[in-house]
Amino acid sequence: MEKITLIGGLDSFGVPYTRDNKEHKSHLTYVYEYYKQKGYDVEVIDMYAMSDPYNDTDYLNNLLSGNKITINKIHQNQQESISLCRKKGPFQYIQLPKRTTKLYSNLNINIKEKTLKEIIKSNNKIIFIYSCGINDFLKMIGKDLGKLLNPKTLDEVTKDINIKLDKVITKIKTNFDKLLELNPSIQIYVLGIPVTTRVNYIRKRITNPIKIYNSKLLELCNEYFQIHYVDNSKLTKKHMAHIDWHPNKYGQEEIGKNIINEMRKLSKR
Repeated sequence: MEKITLIGGLDSFGVPYTRDNKEHKSHLTYVYEYYKQKGYDVEVIDMYAMSDPYNDTDYLNNLLSGNKITINKIHQNQQESISLCRKKGPFQYIQLPKRTTKLYSNLNINIKEKTLKEIIKSNNKIIFIYSCGINDFLKMIGKDLGKLLNPKTLDEVTKDINIKLDKVITKIKTNFDKLLELNPSIQIYVLGIPVTTRVNYIRKRITNPIKIYNSKLLELCNEYFQIHYVDNSKLTKKHMAHIDWHPNKYGQEEIGKNIINEMRKLSKR
């Protein structure tokens, strides 16, 4: 039985924490189930929301460049981050039930004391679901998601949008190059960003910046043979959480389907 190491990261788009998602199934879960049904031995490493507040390209690059932190320790950090977020206000407390920490409790004993770099350099078939650079953009503009609820702030964010997004794409490229350097046979599936949240005035203002971002991301992916862009542009309001920027149960399922469809296309080439 062929073995696959399935890795998901980078930001919190893959954390299935919304209350409607009682089974905590993320898009990574659907990809796992897909390969299991095909008869593969699948090992899963969930790197979404690696630690608070370092869910970004710089931190991933640090992990790929020799940081000695183990997968087990990263998962401990993820659990601590969820507990910390629950204390930041009523919205986070409501959205993040205690059981959310169980997302990172099941860890294969054979990998828990290894580093991410060691795992990616292994001889296993490595598939990396890469999502999606949005935290770098937020940090670059100096705004968190809460502040973006203000319409005036949204107008400010869209100024010089191409310059800001080009800087983010450069950071993502650094991650891609490092992953391929460590394992030239790695397959990377890159998630395009859907128009997030159900709040209409936010959706109206961010639709064009997200389209620009995704076009730049697709252009970057097309530079590489082993990097594949996953189009999530058809997700709608029904796929998103009520207020914040994350997929709900239906969004996670839809993103999972989009990844699998891209994998099927690749297998037919």
